Amino acid sequence: MGERILLAVLLVASTAFFLRSLAQKLRVITAGASEPRPRTDAVGRRLQVALREVLLQTRVIGGRPVVGVLHAVVFFGFVLFGLETVEHFLQGFGITWLEPLLGPALPAFRGFMAGVAVLVLVAILGLAFRRFVLVKISPDPRSWTSAVVAVFIVLLMVTYLNGIRAAPWAPQANWWLHALIILAFPHVILRSKHFHILMAPVCLFLRVERLGDYVPLDLEALAEAADEGEVTLGLENLKSVPWKMRMDFFTCVECKRCTENCPANLSGSPLDPRGFVLAGRRAIQTGAPEDSVIGGVLSEEALGTCVTCGACENVCPVGVEHLQLLVGAKRAQALASGRGVVASHFFRAIEQHGNPLSQPRSDRRALLDDLKLPRFTGADGEWLLWLGCLWGFSRDQRGAVAAFQRVLGASGLRWGVLADEPCCGHHSRRQGEEMQFQEQARKSIDVLRAQGVRRIVTPCPHCLHTLRRDMPPLDGDLVVEEVLHHTELMARLIDQGRLPVDGGPGRNGRAATFHDPCYLARFEGVTDAPRAVLAAAGVEVRELPHRRERTLCCGGGAAGFAREERVDRPRAGEIAASGAKLLVTACPECRMMLNAATEETRDVAELVAASLQLPQAAEAAGG
Repeated sequence: MGERILLAVLLVASTAFFLRSLAQKLRVITAGASEPRPRTDAVGRRLQVALREVLLQTRVIGGRPVVGVLHAVVFFGFVLFGLETVEHFLQGFGITWLEPLLGPALPAFRGFMAGVAVLVLVAILGLAFRRFVLVKISPDPRSWTSAVVAVFIVLLMVTYLNGIRAAPWAPQANWWLHALIILAFPHVILRSKHFHILMAPVCLFLRVERLGDYVPLDLEALAEAADEGEVTLGLENLKSVPWKMRMDFFTCVECKRCTENCPANLSGSPLDPRGFVLAGRRAIQTGAPEDSVIGGVLSEEALGTCVTCGACENVCPVGVEHLQLLVGAKRAQALASGRGVVASHFFRAIEQHGNPLSQPRSDRRALLDDLKLPRFTGADGEWLLWLGCLWGFSRDQRGAVAAFQRVLGASGLRWGVLADEPCCGHHSRRQGEEMQFQEQARKSIDVLRAQGVRRIVTPCPHCLHTLRRDMPPLDGDLVVEEVLHHTELMARLIDQGRLPVDGGPGRNGRAATFHDPCYLARFEGVTDAPRAVLAAAGVEVRELPHRRERTLCCGGGAAGFAREERVDRPRAGEIAASGAKLLVTACPECRMMLNAATEETRDVAELVAASLQLPQAAEAAGG
């Protein structure tokens, strides 16, 4: 009876202390600003995503397969031992439920759980060996809580295996040791990175639907608030940090995958995604509400090197939204000071010339005239070729423009270009200049509506993302039926038999390596189309180590091409190591940034055009 009373007291005390500590942590989270977007809509889809990520451990295994599998074994062991944990404490009060529930199947269940326990032992010892012994190859921090958790799991498995033996060693002590570890475990979880055990499913459920989903600022409301002196510009201070972002800070598992995949960090920049998430965790617990995010959570220098490539957020196994913090901080800086962290000449170039290259509009008109590009007329079924700033103004890109002109002509599609095409504002938004972005986006929307555009094809993944994702929330009445990247359209035309390409192996003469643009592969999920097009054109592709959704950034994002600091060195190194003399990409900015990485850099359209089997006259035909 005395042991049962002691167990009851310990259970009540442990539960009460745990709930009190959990409530304190939740109060810190909910003290944040309100969320600018719904986080509980589309419940079915959110549940599906969260369950897939949690149960299949897809991101955990995908980034580090060996470690991921070991982690998955421990995770599933944790879930399966829930039944045994309930049974263990009921036994302490003289109650059993597994035996009447399972009946004659109980021995088989015990045998199965014994096997699970052995697997968990092997997995946790492997993880501990990697973290605490193989210190030179392990990126994980060697925290004392990790050691405690590893010891706890080992002891739980050992005491379980001992307890189910026919003649267990010191059965009473074994039972109590197992029970006391279980009672202590939740308190270690609350005070360490292992809080993700509780919060990761919630964080994954609440995560934004897609990478780079930014809520447009209500500029009219901001102007009214400014008149009253109560305006908050982006993430100015800790008080403005939304509750979901605070939850992210606490959910971070400190695995360092985000930092390992950050091109700026790999290039020697002080930008450290894991570092600023942990700094945010410390700040919201110890800082004052008015403390600044820039300086308190991450430095201005680090913020200035972010290219918003999304690599950090894409690999996070628990749904931390790094980009929301980075762009929010950039908004605060740009809106408060009138300039972003990129040299102010970038914004002036957009204001004065309508393009980031500061080229006169006459250069674009000359391109249209020299290549005899057909003008868009708004006819039924006509495609608008949205050139983007680089194809429209850079002389170095004219070969790619001419090549895609030949491809479109050979396909028989009706198409045309705008006589005057605004900059879509993509980079302005990624540098926090929301007002400039909305101004440029609304100009583009007005042009599209006035011209009656229904179908758009563009070679620029940045324009693609802005036209597909960023513009519709600004104007719900804009009716554009389809926006495709030029590799998607070429893949479709090849499938339909409308492009007579010579698919003979190696027809283009040599092997090439292909660079996946971030905004095409990671943000839009377009990875098969470029490869299908290159294969149809007879190009042998040598894949790079970082490819598809895990591609390394060229450094041009968020107006990175306008900065002196370069973050393309890791990618350029991979390209050089591939041994390929030809680099193929599907983004004008990537081509510009990586032009020196190998002997020759070309757009996918140029290789397709080279494989066309048509008379010159037919190739040049336009809309």
